[in-house]
Amino acid sequence: MTTLPFGHHFTIVTDHHSLKELLNQVIQTPEQHMYLAHLMGYDYDIQYRSDSHNQAADALSRLPEHDSPMLMVLSVPCLTFMKELCHQLDNHSAYQHYLQEVLTCPTKHPGPEVSQGLILSKGRIWLPRSLPIASTLLTEHHATPTGRHIGVTKTLARIMKNFVWPGLREDVAQFVANCVKCQVTKYEAKKMVGLLCPLPVPHRPWEDLSLDFIVGLPSYQGNIVLLVVVDRFSKGIHLGMLPSNYSALMMASLFLDIVVKLHGLPRSLVSDRDPLFVSRFWQELFWASGTQLRMISPYHPQSDGQTKVLNQIIEQYL
Repeated sequence: MTTLPFGHHFTIVTDHHSLKELLNQVIQTPEQHMYLAHLMGYDYDIQYRSDSHNQAADALSRLPEHDSPMLMVLSVPCLTFMKELCHQLDNHSAYQHYLQEVLTCPTKHPGPEVSQGLILSKGRIWLPRSLPIASTLLTEHHATPTGRHIGVTKTLARIMKNFVWPGLREDVAQFVANCVKCQVTKYEAKKMVGLLCPLPVPHRPWEDLSLDFIVGLPSYQGNIVLLVVVDRFSKGIHLGMLPSNYSALMMASLFLDIVVKLHGLPRSLVSDRDPLFVSRFWQELFWASGTQLRMISPYHPQSDGQTKVLNQIIEQYL
């Protein structure tokens, strides 16, 4: 490649249409900064040429044809796994004893076959359970990028395509159960207990609300609690401050002040089973106003997950 000195005008021909306006557009991406840094100080202009007219394209940016001599390369894989497997089997006394029994008394062992010093069971290589390479097979078929941390059934099926040993299913189940990445990232896929009662879908803003508290905040004007009211339709929120010793009457007055006077009485309220929410005053108040109270299931905060997520966001802002 020839390097042009400063003071010489040259033309850059490209089939990338957006690069034509590189000098006139707002520089936003790191790639654009890199291009301009390399071309800074040179006298040049950028000319666009479509692919059909750009026959003299740079050969390094094009893949070679199939009949090119560059592809006529012989590659021979080096399989060190089979060498290590045969080495461990040769030094395993129990395996050698079983191999001699299969060779000398084939009528007592009609299932296994011997091929090139390996015992085959239904076309699969039979291994003793105590062989060290068995743990390597478990790792390769489960905990590698090609293994993809699949479950017990799929890992077992992949191993049994080529190998088998006594207690294989138990070893696979124990290996997957002890896999740290699987236990951290995967959830329990069990059937939900009991009948699920999903919340009805709201149709208008500020008619179906959810309530929750954020407690333990730093004191501000004597207030350490936030009442969080979320509209399930528009996802809008209203916040109100409460002291530590708040009562149902104080919470009801705050709710009327920050929500009812702005949007009117709601049609339904979703909340957890806080003692204030299940108090007689709170229930009588909304029974008289025609608002339906929807209490979530105990120990199931995911029933009101929308409010829980907004609580995290509010705490992050604070």
